[in-house]
Amino acid sequence: MAFASLLEHVGGMGRFQVVSVLLLSLPVLMMASHNLLQNFTAATSDHWCRPRPEANATGLNPEALLRVWVPHGERCRRFVTPQWWLLEANSSEPNSSRPETEPCGDGWTYDRSVFTSTIVTEWDLVCSSRGLKQLAQSLYMAGVLVGGVFGGLSDRFGRRLVLTWCYLQMAAMGTCSSFAPTFTVYCLFRFLTGMAFSGIVLNSVSLSLEWMPTHMRALVGTFMGYCYTTGQFLLAGIAFAVPDWRRLQLVVSLPYFIFFLYSW
Repeated sequence: MAFASLLEHVGGMGRFQVVSVLLLSLPVLMMASHNLLQNFTAATSDHWCRPRPEANATGLNPEALLRVWVPHGERCRRFVTPQWWLLEANSSEPNSSRPETEPCGDGWTYDRSVFTSTIVTEWDLVCSSRGLKQLAQSLYMAGVLVGGVFGGLSDRFGRRLVLTWCYLQMAAMGTCSSFAPTFTVYCLFRFLTGMAFSGIVLNSVSLSLEWMPTHMRALVGTFMGYCYTTGQFLLAGIAFAVPDWRRLQLVVSLPYFIFFLYSW
């Protein structure tokens, strides 16, 4: 007799299945917080070159300093020497050649009105380094790909055991990401977080459907999908309330310690 027939014989859908699906859906609800997290933790705000250190001795306000040191609309270069003529009300460019510019040698100043801190402002992932932001997300997705190994491991060691491990890995690596001292270390932890994400996806859905009567599997699969979708809305609200990237990373990672504990 097939397992599906046995389930129907003993009553089909019961309290055990309902509780199991609800407990498995809570981690799925939070999974979007990691998969789409860099939309907020790696948000690129408006930025411009920081003037030379000696510019602070001029006594000008920040707006005036920006005008004489940074070309209008320029994000990656600044004037080699201050262009005082730009402070005049009806200023016009001198007849001489165009003012010489140089790369931002003293870092950047960022608009922090929306996000107080991101990995972009933390490690200056702008201008010539802007590709590193995409690299971080690519490494995370590479971790999701490699995490497919958890599917084979669950067939050998059991889904619950592997799922419990993935909860712990997600919690630990996500928390470590929030304390990463360098961009390289951050990428490493994000890669391991991606692996755990894949393991949770594979085993949560499989474990919930395998205990379902055949006629309920489509409904349960749809419910799990809606949980992930709802998590995307939840992430936007959390990111609005927590504009600092390290705290946001920590907030979306700590719940997985709870999921790890009750998975036993």
